[in-house]
Amino acid sequence: MHTLRSMALWPGLPSLWIRGELYALAIASLFGVVLNLALLATFYWTEWLSLGLVRTMWLAITVASCWSLVKSFILPLPINQFRPSQECDNLLRLAHVDYLRGQYLEAEASLHKILAAGHEDVEAALLLASVFRRTGRFRQALACLEKLERLDQSQKWFIEISKEKSLNLKHIDPKDLTSAA
Repeated sequence: MHTLRSMALWPGLPSLWIRGELYALAIASLFGVVLNLALLATFYWTEWLSLGLVRTMWLAITVASCWSLVKSFILPLPINQFRPSQECDNLLRLAHVDYLRGQYLEAEASLHKILAAGHEDVEAALLLASVFRRTGRFRQALACLEKLERLDQSQKWFIEISKEKSLNLKHIDPKDLTSAA
């Protein structure tokens, strides 16, 4: 937790590091550029920029760092926003049980609730693709798997995703795939 607080001295870094948010990349990059310019103008090329501009850059750096640090104490850190809720855990367990019992519609309903809550839950999406395959909805399964492949979190599930994809492709005519593309 202390590491996250100290990361807050660099605006945008906590959100970038934990969640990979694009806006945080822009903020952190801009801060880095201004900091490097201020360092260069202060210690290396001292006559490159006017003294007033250099002082303004250092003031902006100080204000941005303080603002980011204060914000980290007032607002919850991004890591708290990504913890799966107890309800999502329970729904995933219920979906697993329903899936194993062959109650695919009930499993699908639970999985849709998890994914509709805004969680990029790879395990839930993979199980949903399997439900689609088991109920004969091979195109939906493939679409779900293609979305899943684009998530960074899905890399550790690469083998399972590939296997599920090949199981679905067995049931689809290759001519239909080329005409749909």
